[in-house]
Amino acid sequence: MPRRSSLLALLALSFCAPLHAQLYVDGFDPPNIEPLFPQSGGVYQLPPGPTADQLQWLMGELAAGETTTVAEVNAHFDPAWLSQTNVAQTQAFIQSVRSSYPNAVITDVVSLTPVRATLVIDSPGSGPPYGFMPFGTRYTNGGLIVQFGVSTYGGSVQYPEDQGLSLAQAADKFATLSPSPSLLIGRINGSGQCTALQDRNANTPRATASVFKIWVLGGLGEAIVDGDIASTDILPMVASEIAPGGTINSEPLNTPFPVADLARLMIGISDNTATDLLHERVGRDRLDALVPAWGVAQPELLTPFLGISEQFHVFRSFNLNDALSFVNGTQPFKYTFLHDRIEPLGPNTGGPFFHTQLLTDGTWRASPYDICRAFAKLRRLPQGSEAFKTVDSALGAGVAQPDVRARWDRVWYKGGNLASGAGDHVLTHAWMLENAGEDPYVVIALSNNPSGGIDTFKIQSITGRMLELLSMSL
Repeated sequence: MPRRSSLLALLALSFCAPLHAQLYVDGFDPPNIEPLFPQSGGVYQLPPGPTADQLQWLMGELAAGETTTVAEVNAHFDPAWLSQTNVAQTQAFIQSVRSSYPNAVITDVVSLTPVRATLVIDSPGSGPPYGFMPFGTRYTNGGLIVQFGVSTYGGSVQYPEDQGLSLAQAADKFATLSPSPSLLIGRINGSGQCTALQDRNANTPRATASVFKIWVLGGLGEAIVDGDIASTDILPMVASEIAPGGTINSEPLNTPFPVADLARLMIGISDNTATDLLHERVGRDRLDALVPAWGVAQPELLTPFLGISEQFHVFRSFNLNDALSFVNGTQPFKYTFLHDRIEPLGPNTGGPFFHTQLLTDGTWRASPYDICRAFAKLRRLPQGSEAFKTVDSALGAGVAQPDVRARWDRVWYKGGNLASGAGDHVLTHAWMLENAGEDPYVVIALSNNPSGGIDTFKIQSITGRMLELLSMSL
């Protein structure tokens, strides 16, 4: 039986109200932190849901000596998958994974949401190289599999030249990887204040891409504390909130989504439609009030707080002069423009323009310190409350890289990008890393390039080194 193929073919089907004092905890003392994905006997115990349920079946199929039947493939794979990869090809691929990783187990949960997961698998005790496995299902229609692939992962995301860098050297190198970087490597102290270990333009606002969604999550947490929303509330999929790039856009209209699932989708896989559903439910008034209350130094860069479709209308639906008049206008002008010209357009489905210069200069903007302060506020939601559990589950749903989660009791992450044909103009990563009883660390790395072309792998490597160095300091 072969030990590994050098690369298994990847098979994938792509488918307000003011804040209240009781929101925070005085004299905050972190309790014992329970893992989001506990292990029992070395096996991850994944919360139920379409993805986790299908993963349980698939991991059973990878046992040595198993055979996946035609009936099993038809029962577990979506017709859209099978229209691209027929039953025989699917059987052959499962067998190739079974042969390369006999008796495979999940060794790392990089991300897990109701419809998508990213995992590391391996045969017990065999060591690298491992299998890097993206996996996904429908939310409805039986939760059938629409995405499944395995490629070789050698055990590190770092380039060799980054593996010996100190924290200061890594910060210096990050600052060379885009023309407009901002970086904070620091800690959140017991008073909820952010302090720097390494600071490269950390007070300078940059385009955040989807990192702006942490404030949507904050508004949701506040609304749950206030009793205005429950994590179990159902929000149906409605046509008015379908946004560009939403993974759940293929689900039927009126699909019922619990708020907690939408939060995990918004943060864990950055689902844009989940974001606009929650943006609408939480409400712009609450979000606009939250931004300055949570310490954003230049709140006018985030307010009026736009949803996904609204922001994409700025990029795509107006000529450049009109778009710039909104971006550079006074706050009263922006609210009038939003009410009179953006909101009536409804969901964005494209447009006659694409102003790439606005990807960095006309979008959601904040500094690493602003983002750190948002993490600090989210962390101080009432411990054990429904609000904190919703936030913790969402921000812990994905950690962006392998070999991060196991080194910490809690990892929160949100990242994002904005791109054109020239590649990424905006690439952002924001982690909070915490062990019980200790001040958390943050790594907040914002890369902006008006011309595009940010190298995602170089950023991944250097931030991977930063994360490794922080874990080594424990």
